[in-house]
Amino acid sequence: MKPRNKKGELTTKQIVTLIILIVSFIVILFFIFRLNLKEKTDKEICRNSVVLRDQGKIFSGPLDCKTNYLCLYSKKECSEFFTEKIKIEKLEKTELMKHIAEEMADCRWMFGEDKKLRYTGGSTSTGVDCAICSIISFDEEIQNKIPEISYKEFYNFLEKNSLEEGESYLKYLYDVDSLSSLQIQEQFSNINIDEDIIRTSEKYSIITGIDNNLIDILDDDEWLNVYLIPTKETSQTKCSNFITKA
Repeated sequence: MKPRNKKGELTTKQIVTLIILIVSFIVILFFIFRLNLKEKTDKEICRNSVVLRDQGKIFSGPLDCKTNYLCLYSKKECSEFFTEKIKIEKLEKTELMKHIAEEMADCRWMFGEDKKLRYTGGSTSTGVDCAICSIISFDEEIQNKIPEISYKEFYNFLEKNSLEEGESYLKYLYDVDSLSSLQIQEQFSNINIDEDIIRTSEKYSIITGIDNNLIDILDDDEWLNVYLIPTKETSQTKCSNFITKA
């Protein structure tokens, strides 16, 4: 009787195993792209680096936060330039405002919420360090159907609508319960809620930061809330240094 080719059998098993591994890898990749985990990972990396920076001050390494380039679109998908693309299924103002509010909430979470984490240079810093969490663009269809949203409409939305946890966007972002109690910090005095307009033909930046005092022991650094401003008006703020990576 001719002996079995054990080497051949082993090779066949290896091939089958390899095929299974390849198929499994493809399935995993599919779910990764479907769930858009890359964008979440970037935000988690930023949040972790903020916490580490606060714990280790200037010896903890550089801040690792990237600006998220978000495109909101209705029909034609955005170009590959954008980090994140979200399709607006229901083309209404409330849907646009919800996505903008969620992006602002993510920004506040990334930079420590109300915990006053010191993620800048600490006692060696002075001036206003700002983080551009996101830059939002709108596709042509949105520009045509919803050309404008007033800041008053948007901030009323923040007051009347809540995150999944139950707290209103306004309370989470600004720690006030009503719009009448909201005061825009002087570093962003170019914002006028009663008069400003969100124009979907323009790009908008979501910004936060810290106004540093050189003498850290005075403990009078000011943590900035999260604001939405036209990207072209960034220079009109009092930001003196931008700490996020493009």
